[in-house]
Amino acid sequence: MNALDDLLAEAAETDATPSLTVLLRDLIAEDLATAVRDTAAGPLGHLACRATVRALEDGEALEPATIEALLAGVGSQRSLLTLNDAIEALLGSEQFVNQLGQRLCDALLRGHASTLDDRPFLAAGHLEGALRLAIVGAARPIRVIGALELDDVSHIDPEYAERLPRLIGAALDRWGADEAVALTLRQDLDSLRSVPDAAADATFEYGLDLLRQAANAQATTALDLIIRAREQMATAAASEEARDDAALYGAGLDAIVAFSRADRAMLVTSRDSVTSLLDHREAWLRGLHTPAWRRPRQEAGRAWAKLVLILDGAAEHLAAPAWLDVWEALSAVLEAYELDRGVNPVPGLAGMPGIEAVIRPTIEKTIAQQQSLLASMRHATESAAALPDPPIDAPQLEALRDRIDVLTDRPVEQRHAREPDDPSEDDLPTLERLIARAPTLLAVLGPQKAELLARDVNDGALDIMEGVAYRRISESAGGPAVDLLKRKLDAGLQDCPDYAGLVRQYFDLLNWELATFLATRHDMQLSGDLAYLKPFPAGKAPHEEKLQTDYANWLRGGQLAGRIQVEVSNVATGRVDIQVNFGTIRFYIEVKRELTDATDTSLEQSYLTQAADYSGTNATLGQLLVLDLTKHPDGVRHLRETAWITTHRPTGSSVDRYVVVGVVIGNRSTPRSYSH
Repeated sequence: MNALDDLLAEAAETDATPSLTVLLRDLIAEDLATAVRDTAAGPLGHLACRATVRALEDGEALEPATIEALLAGVGSQRSLLTLNDAIEALLGSEQFVNQLGQRLCDALLRGHASTLDDRPFLAAGHLEGALRLAIVGAARPIRVIGALELDDVSHIDPEYAERLPRLIGAALDRWGADEAVALTLRQDLDSLRSVPDAAADATFEYGLDLLRQAANAQATTALDLIIRAREQMATAAASEEARDDAALYGAGLDAIVAFSRADRAMLVTSRDSVTSLLDHREAWLRGLHTPAWRRPRQEAGRAWAKLVLILDGAAEHLAAPAWLDVWEALSAVLEAYELDRGVNPVPGLAGMPGIEAVIRPTIEKTIAQQQSLLASMRHATESAAALPDPPIDAPQLEALRDRIDVLTDRPVEQRHAREPDDPSEDDLPTLERLIARAPTLLAVLGPQKAELLARDVNDGALDIMEGVAYRRISESAGGPAVDLLKRKLDAGLQDCPDYAGLVRQYFDLLNWELATFLATRHDMQLSGDLAYLKPFPAGKAPHEEKLQTDYANWLRGGQLAGRIQVEVSNVATGRVDIQVNFGTIRFYIEVKRELTDATDTSLEQSYLTQAADYSGTNATLGQLLVLDLTKHPDGVRHLRETAWITTHRPTGSSVDRYVVVGVVIGNRSTPRSYSH
C-alpha cells in the first residue's frame, strides 16, 4: 500500500514517536490484515483510517480482507477520542463513503452493541457515527433508528443518557415527518426528561419537536403546540445554567403567543429578550462544545433578526396586532430552527452533484408557509398604498387586502371581511393568468386560494403578489454561493465599531437582501422588467434609475417592506437614492452605472466617496450598488466576486465609513453567445 509508505515517511519527517514508526511498519508486514485490525482498534486507529482513505483516493486496489480488518478494528475501538478522529477521517472521503458507507455503519452498530454495557459513553460515539451515515442516506436508517430506541430508562447509564437527546433530536429533524418513526422517538425523549443527566437536553429537544409539529397544524392546534413548546423551553432554561438556546426559542415563542392574544406588553418584552439574546448568541456559540457536524449555522441569526423586525413593526402601529402576524412570527421562528439545526453529517459527500452539504430539518409546514405568505402580501399592499405614487390604484389595493383577510386562518370572531363564494372550478381564465403571470403564487397557495385572490384584480396587483411569493421562495432557497457571499461580507465588517447589537442585526438583513438580489439577477432570464440588463444598441445604455427601481421594489417585496424610501432629500446636504429605515437607525444606498471600467478599484475610485458620505450622521455602514454596463467578451465575474467590503475615511476625519459594494452585471449576453 503506497499510502502506508507515505504515512511512514510523513511520521519520520515529523519526529513521530518510535511506537508510531513500529506500528506503521507492521502495516506493511506480510500479515497486513491483522496489523490493520490491531492498529484500527488501538490508540493510533485514526492513522490506519487515514492510510486507507489515501489509498482509495490514489486509486489503489485494497484487498477485501484488509477492508474487513479495518472495519472490525474501528468497531472494536476503545478510545472515544480516537474513534471520533477515525470516523472523521473516513467520513471525509467521498470514495470511502460511496463504496463502504453501509459496511462502516454496520461496524459502528456492532461497536455500539458491544460497548453499551461496559463503555456506554463510547457506545454513544459509535451510534453517532452510524446516525450521520443514515441521515445522508449513505446507510439504511432502520437499524440505526432501532438502536436509538430505549426499552427502559430507569437503569440507563448517565453518560449514555447525556448524549442521547441530541442524537434523537437529529433523528427527528430527519425523519420526524414519518409518524411511524417519530412516535417511538418522541416517547423516548419524553422518558429522558426524567433522567437527571439528560433532562435539560431532552426537554429542549422535546420542545423543538412540538414546534416542528405546529408548523403544519390548524390555528387552534398550532397555538396549543406552541404554548406547550414554550413551557418546555422555560423548563430547559431553568434547569441548566447558560441555556441561551432555550431562552432564545422561548422568547420567539412568546412573540407568537403575544400576537395571538393581542398583548402589546408581551410583544415588547419578547422583542427586548430576542434582541438581547442575539447579542449573546455569537459568544455562546463560540464557547459551546458541539461536534462540527452539528454546529448551528450562523445564518440562523438572520432569521431571528427578522423576528425582531416583525416585533418592531407591531410596536410602531397603534392598531392591535394582526392575526396574520402570528403566522409571520411562527414562520421566522421556523426558519431560525431550520438554519440553526442544519448539519453537515458526512463532509466527504459535500462536493458531490445533487448532494446538499448541509442537511436541514424536514418540516411539513404548508399551512404556516401559506399564512406567512399572506401576511407578507398584506404588508406589501400596505407599503404600496403608502407610496406617494402607488403602482396600482386604491380600489385594487383595497380589494387585495379584503381577499387576503378572507383567506387568513383566523378564528371566526376575528374576521371582518365578507366571505365570498368559493371560486368556480371552471374559472379557467383566472387559472391561465396565474400560470402565465404568477406561477410562484399558484405553487405556494394552491389553485383554489390563488384563484380567489387573483380573480378580478389587474395585472399590476397580480405582479405585486407574485413578486412577494417569488421573494419568499428565493429567500428560503439561498444556496451555498449566497451563503459564502454573505459570510464574506460579514467577515469584512468585523472591524467596524458600529457593527454590533441592533445595528448589526438590521444591517445583516439588508446584506442578505443584497446577496439574494445579486444571485437572482445573476441567474434570471432577462425579460420583462429585467430587460435593462440585456445588451443595448450604441447610445441607448440604460440609466441607473432602472437598477434603483428594481432594487427598491425587491426590498419592498421582502422582509423590509414598509421601510424603503427613494430619492430622499436632506441627507448629507444631498439626495440619497434609497433609504432604509429602522426607526432611528438608517442605512443609505447609492446606485450608479458604469460604462467603461468596472474593475473593483475603478468603481471605488469613482463612486465610494459619495456613497460613504451619506453615513455621516448615522451608523457608519452603507451600500453602493453599481450597474456594470461594460462589455463582457469572455464571460462575467462569479457571484462571490459581485460584492465586497471597502472603507473610506474623509480627509481630517478619524472615523472609517464601511461600504458594501455590489455589482449587478448588465449588457450581458447568454452563455452560448460566447461560443465561436
